[in-house]
Amino acid sequence: MTQRVVRMRAVFAIALGLLVIRLVHLQLIRGAHYRNLAEQNRLRVVPEQAPRGVIVDRRGRILAANQTVFRVAIVPQDVENLPAILARVSQLVHKPVEALQRQYAKERSLSFVPATIVSHVPKEIALRLEEERWRLPGLLIQAETIRSYPRGSNAAHVLGYLSQPTEEELAALKQYGVRPKHLVGRMGLEALLDHQLRGRGGGLMVEVNNRGRQVRILGRRTPEAGQRIALTLDADLQSLIEQAFGTQAGACVVLDPHTGAVLAMASNPSFSPEAFVIPEGNTVSQLLNDPAAPLMNRAAVGVYTPGSIVKLVVGAAALENHVVTPEAPVICTGSLTIGDRVFHCWNHDGHGPVTLPEALMHSCNVYFMTMGRRLGSDRLRAAMERVGFAHRTGWPLEEQPGRLPQRRLFPGEVALLGIGQGEILLTVLQAAVMASVFANKGWVVEPWVVHSIGDHEVAHRAPHPIGWSASTIDAILTGMRMVIREPAGTGHRAFTPLISIAGKTGTAQTQIIERPNGWFVGFCPVDAPRIAIAIVAEHGGSGGDLPSEIARTICEYVATPDTL
Repeated sequence: MTQRVVRMRAVFAIALGLLVIRLVHLQLIRGAHYRNLAEQNRLRVVPEQAPRGVIVDRRGRILAANQTVFRVAIVPQDVENLPAILARVSQLVHKPVEALQRQYAKERSLSFVPATIVSHVPKEIALRLEEERWRLPGLLIQAETIRSYPRGSNAAHVLGYLSQPTEEELAALKQYGVRPKHLVGRMGLEALLDHQLRGRGGGLMVEVNNRGRQVRILGRRTPEAGQRIALTLDADLQSLIEQAFGTQAGACVVLDPHTGAVLAMASNPSFSPEAFVIPEGNTVSQLLNDPAAPLMNRAAVGVYTPGSIVKLVVGAAALENHVVTPEAPVICTGSLTIGDRVFHCWNHDGHGPVTLPEALMHSCNVYFMTMGRRLGSDRLRAAMERVGFAHRTGWPLEEQPGRLPQRRLFPGEVALLGIGQGEILLTVLQAAVMASVFANKGWVVEPWVVHSIGDHEVAHRAPHPIGWSASTIDAILTGMRMVIREPAGTGHRAFTPLISIAGKTGTAQTQIIERPNGWFVGFCPVDAPRIAIAIVAEHGGSGGDLPSEIARTICEYVATPDTL
């Protein structure tokens, strides 16, 4: 009996010792860790997203802002009659009770956190539900801000759009306060400046009991709105250009030729960024799968065979390399034979003897094929690279570099390169930079669009000299004036008595027979240029048609007092 008592005491002593050791481990060694866990279980943060920063044009006109919308939510810990709430909401928003029930189950988390069952509720319905909250405990009407674009599709490809982050993106963005259902920039400036536009989120610090129910609010941090972004775009000019395209696919870029500031960048067809903020039906899917590619920025990402607009560069290269003088004529008989191939001018009857300015006015293929052959592929390619072809312009958003042939070219291919055909691709943005070189008399600009972020102006790279002589530039300008001013000029449809315009048209063959790309590049006014223009009409026919008409419309806008 005594031995049994001794054994029991020993077991009790060992158990007590183990308990003491465990308590020491929990309270002294791991005490801080478990106190922290207990505190975290007691406190909850209810995040609140900050209003996104406003984007405005050069005159302060709003391009992207925020608007107040309403959502219907249910606070689980306050609910007394869930079926009654769902039935009443169903009547007003015209959604089945079953759908609202599924949404509630999906959204419910902590008992004190509102679970949204309907988003973007019209104001009149929100007010009606607010009046009935007294008899529907647990029902909550919340106001929230969402992104809005007051000018619709205006400059959509520059602004971009918002959407919810993917799981991979969310992991990286959590440290910046981004939560699963928050919207982040997905394209354009909304993506490039997402951090500055997003602002700093806030929220409530809530104390809960052991059942997860809210006990009290311990504090609140007010969200800080994102920064205001001011652009160089002119919203009215942008709208004017987009309307001028109508249903014609294409793109246009308007630059300040002295600084590179982008005054307008239009791509048609376009889209409404709000389609991604408030998706309805299969709108987003239609945009993503549309064969017309409305989401693609044709101005900077689309690449096109440039055709005759490159004759400006070919003519300048010929003068700089002393293979011709402005007054020296080349006889155009309507065709040029190289080896066993015959290359035709667009005028099969020929232009006769033409000087450089006259060749630009008539867009004579024989003249510039001859210049291309005299220069050779290396000097021709070097001149095109100097003006920015086959290189990104420095545009801060997505852009393609275009293409120039790098292999050795046959004589006929060199001749075609001299008229902008063959293995050459150009973006409209690059064409606008080229036009700026002649407008500012010899400087290559880098396009930019963000003027300021908050109170700070954004620095931009200064233009660099192209290295061409003043006499070379003047000779090309003489021809560009004649293109518009003279009735025989290929761009005479751009002529207007309101303002002087210099330009060059282009008609580039495509894979679709008899549906070429139409081009126009130029600037105005001639004596003191304020804008440089590049326009392409995709499969839109001659550059002397719609592109020239759009150029006239743009320049007449510039001629109006108090614009730009």
